[in-house]
Order: sequence, then C-alpha cells, then structure tokens
Amino acid sequence: MPSSPSFRLASALSAALVLLFLTASTPPKSTSSLSSNKLEAALDKLGAHQCKDSKLTCVTLTMPLDQLGNDPKGHVDIDFAVHFSEKPSKGLLIYLVGGPGSSGLEAAEDSLSDHNSRLGQEMDIVFLDQRGTGDRNAMDCPKASAVYDMATIDLDKPDEAVDLTKTFVAGCIKEMKHTELLPYLGTDQAIRDLETFRQAIGAPKVWLYGESYGTQFAQQYAVAFPDAIAGVILDGVIDTNLDAEGYAAEDGRAAESILARLFAACDDKSNCHADMSAPAATVYDALAARLAKAPIAVDYPLPDGSARRQLTRGMLEGAAFSALYGPGDRRDFIRALAAAGHEDLVPLLRLAYYNLALDPLTLEALGYSGFYLGAYYGISCQDYAEPGADPTALAKSILAEAKTRSTAFPHFPQLYVSDRLPCAFWPAKGKVGRPKAFTGGSYPTVILNSDADPATPISNGYAVFDRVKNGYMITMQGGPHVIMGRDDACPDKVVLGLMLDDQIPIAHEQICDTALTRSYVPLTLTDPADAKDPLKVARGVEVELERFPEFYWDLGSDPVSIGCDHGGKIEARETKTGREYRFRNCGLWPELRISGTASAHQEGDNSDDITLAIDVAGAHQGHLNYHHDWITEATSLGGEYDGKDLATPRPPLR
Repeated sequence: MPSSPSFRLASALSAALVLLFLTASTPPKSTSSLSSNKLEAALDKLGAHQCKDSKLTCVTLTMPLDQLGNDPKGHVDIDFAVHFSEKPSKGLLIYLVGGPGSSGLEAAEDSLSDHNSRLGQEMDIVFLDQRGTGDRNAMDCPKASAVYDMATIDLDKPDEAVDLTKTFVAGCIKEMKHTELLPYLGTDQAIRDLETFRQAIGAPKVWLYGESYGTQFAQQYAVAFPDAIAGVILDGVIDTNLDAEGYAAEDGRAAESILARLFAACDDKSNCHADMSAPAATVYDALAARLAKAPIAVDYPLPDGSARRQLTRGMLEGAAFSALYGPGDRRDFIRALAAAGHEDLVPLLRLAYYNLALDPLTLEALGYSGFYLGAYYGISCQDYAEPGADPTALAKSILAEAKTRSTAFPHFPQLYVSDRLPCAFWPAKGKVGRPKAFTGGSYPTVILNSDADPATPISNGYAVFDRVKNGYMITMQGGPHVIMGRDDACPDKVVLGLMLDDQIPIAHEQICDTALTRSYVPLTLTDPADAKDPLKVARGVEVELERFPEFYWDLGSDPVSIGCDHGGKIEARETKTGREYRFRNCGLWPELRISGTASAHQEGDNSDDITLAIDVAGAHQGHLNYHHDWITEATSLGGEYDGKDLATPRPPLR
C-alpha cells in the first residue's frame, strides 16, 4: 500500500509504468503515418489523434463502468497515449503510472526523457490514465488533503483522530468530481481496462514494467492474464501478499532504519556534524519532543513582510519521511534539520510546504501536478479494505494497534495510521483479502529495489523475488525509491539488455552501490566572522539560491517572489538559457542585506555557470562581481568590500 501523499515529496512522486511489446518481427514503420504498420493501423481504427498536450498519439476507449459485473451499470472512457519508436520497433511498451493516482498521459514526456534513449528509440511506448486520474476523469481533493496532512494525529487522543479523519473524508468526497466512479476504482478494474486495450490492438504478448504502485498493477495483471505476458520488470516492489496492517508495519520498519542510516551518515561527515553541534538523531529527537507538546510558532518570511506560522509534529514527520525517497532529498532535509538546531525553523517549514504542495505565501492547496488525491485514496481503499462493519470501531482499533507499536516506530507514529484511517470511513470499500500471489512464469521477471527505499521497502522486493519462477533481482545499496531511468548503468544495462537484446542477466541476484545521500552542503556564514570574507559571502549567496524549495519547480517567464529568511525578497524567472534572479534588500543572514542580480546558465553544456553582481549592506558593505564556472569549477571575484578593492584571492603558500 503506497505511502500517503503527506509522506511523499511532490518531486519524488513516481509514475508506475507498464510496458507492452509487439513481437520483434514487427516490420519497420514510418512515424509520420498511423497506418504504416499493424499497431498504427489498429490505433487508426480506434480513432487515434494527436494528444492534447504532447506529440504522442492518443486514443480513447469506452469501458464498462463495472468490468467485473455481468450487467454493466454504465461506461467510462479511458485515455491511452502512444509514442512510436524512432527505429524499427522491437515491441510495444505500455508505461503505467503509479502512486496510485498518477496520470500516465501527464507523465509521458518526462518519463520518456528520464529513461535511457534506447527505450524510446527501439520500443513503441503506451501510457494510460487509470480511472480517477488525468484530464478526463480527475478525482482530486487538495484542499481537504492539505488540512489532514498538516495535522498531528495523537495516538493518545483517538476521538480527536477519528473526528479529523471523518472531516477529511467528507471534505474530500465533497471537493472532488466523478464520484460515480468511486465503487469502480480498484486495481482489479484497471487491469481489465488494460486488457481491453490489448485485445483492441491485436492482443500482442506484453512485457510489464511497473514502478512503485505499478508493480502491484503489473503483478495483478500478470496473474489475471498469464498468456499475455512476455516478461515482467518490477521497480520499487509492493508485496501484494501484505494487507494494510502488514504493509504499514514494513513501511515503518524501513523508514526507521533509513532515517537512522541518514543520521549516522551525517555524524560521520565532519562538516555535517559540525553544523548539527550534536548527533543528528539528538537534534531531531529534541525538536520532535518540543513539537509533541505543542506546535512551534515561526515567523515565516514573505516577499513583503512575514506571517506567523506553525510547525507541527505531523509536518516534521512528513518532511522526514519524504526526505528518505532519494539522495538529494536526504541531503536537503539534513541541512534543514541542522538549521533547526540553530533555532532556524524556516528551512524545515519551506520543505514541509513543498512536500504538501502548498503555496508558501497563502497556504493555498495547489495540488500535485499529474497526481490526484481522490484517486489515490479511492484506489487504495478499494485494494486494501480491512474487516469491520463499524468504521469508528475500526479506526479506534487501528489507533490502539499503532500505540502498541509506538516504541518500534518512535519517529514515524503517524505513518502507521495515515492511510488506514481514511479507508475506515471511505464510502466505497473493496473486498477484504489479498489478490492471488504473483509467482512468475516461463517468462523472465526482474525485481529492482533499493535497500534504502521507504515507500516500497526492500523486504517487499525479496518476498516477491523468493516466490517467482525465472526471477532475477538487482538491489541498489543506498539508492532511491525506484532505481531505473536515473542515468545509472546499474540497473539500466541489465534491464535494457534483457528487453532489447535478449541478453539473460549474468546472475539471478546482483547488487550495486550508490551514495545514500548527496554531499552535504554546510550552512553558510554561521560564524559572524565569515561575513568579513567577501568570497565566502558570494559563495554563500550561490549556495543559498539552490536551497529554496520554491525554486525547485519550473518557474516560467513571469517573476516568482519569495521572502528571504531575515527580510527582503528574491525574484526569479526562467530564461532561454537558465534563470535570472534579483535580490531586493534580501536578508539571507541576520546582519547582511543583498541587492542586485544573479544569472545562471543551466543548459547542460559547456556554458553552464553563474554570475553575481550584488551590493552588500549592513554589518559589511561593498559590491561583488562573482563568477563560478560549473563545468571547470573555476571561480573569480572582483569589486570592492569594506573599502578595499577586490581581486580573486590567492591560495596561501604552503
């Protein structure tokens, strides 16, 4: 049962993808005509057309509202999108998005660009919008979810937790559209939508590639339609044998273990440990203990002033869990925690707002691009129904059970209940019980998992691997949630070799390594004496620009303003070659004010660099001209500071 959106970075939201292959004997085709081969001809007959927001080819199929009923109660239209191979096709690939609740069509372009180019060059690739997702059938409730996700669920106050959950479920149902789909959102319906499509295009044998929730989709599809399968790739694996309680327990164990590893990694790095001024776990636990007593009020900077905001224990837990998804997220959270150890809680609040998809200026719920919260709960609650006729009694039983496990999950008490409580009150429940276990077949099955995956723990991957026939497993030590398509030869070389070149993996079980976290970036100018050094000031400005979550998104050509931690603001906008920034009396540190501009070239070529032309006021005064070439790592500095002309400083003689 994939983790609640409140415990997931929006940037890490994964798309669960399924790959469909035609036989390797499919004749070469032209990408300019839909009728140039069998697939194109089949799609043409189905009413193929160019997709609304991409260059892909789209087709819409009308499905029974209830794929499992003998007397269908209506119909629902499901959208599919196809990318045709650039070379003679070796097969057809359907790339399913996960969550659950993500739109395949909205993820298509990014997914194609993320994976090794051979995939799009040598395969036809199909994406689909599962029920409840996408432009046509979107079921979303960002406002209700934001309130629920920011709250703290206190295991010692079950009545309050029940009231919070009831309010969330009622608000979510009221907020979203297409509620007629609620009884028909389960994965058992969705796999039959896919099979209808497969039959409509000529019933080719299929490879299934699933990411995260997509691994559940892939397993259930392969069990239901074994004759359709040419091979299965499962990336970030869900063990479908686990019920809601079992999955929550595995999730909690994994999260605690990975967080402990992250704290230890910080302690082992001198610069990270120095910023913490204590073991990282001690800093976290002290903050969590304060928040357990009451939320902490924080003066949150806005472009034109500040607002009194609150950091809650639930927000801290959500930020910590979201941080575990990947090396960059882990680094950014540890740095924000180090700042909190210096009584600066603004970086943690910025991360929390980013994770929750909230506008930091207004706290308006923005929702997640391509991810639909109503569909997330609708699918999850159908798939993971728990026994109990009385919703309130079930919810209180879940809370009581969580309390007995509180010593096992001291940092993540909410994780164990955050998904299960809404499902207790969800109006459309599925059947209690687990689907038939996937055991593979005569075709190959490849299991991909990181041993540092908080959302689909490595224990899930091993459980599935141990029961499949013709199985191969690649474990990435220290890796992110979902490991393929990240410019890593491991596992891409093995998987692409199998799918595209018929190369059997060299061994049934392999391991590879990557860093648990990206290199720690120390806090800047924590010692007032550092502000005397103009090069440290310039470098500090460059570092801090990369630390604002508000700038993680594509900004667009219109300026986006954010408040600096100690007053003033920064305006940023996209350019043709990168980004431009304007500092307006920006207090990145308490006793300095920065004004001026920065220009960053970020095209991924030999021109990538950043240039600063900034004025410094406050405890020190001056004008700095700074340039950092990101390709050569060459740095230069000019201008004047505290009345002295500047030149690039020379390293001291040894």
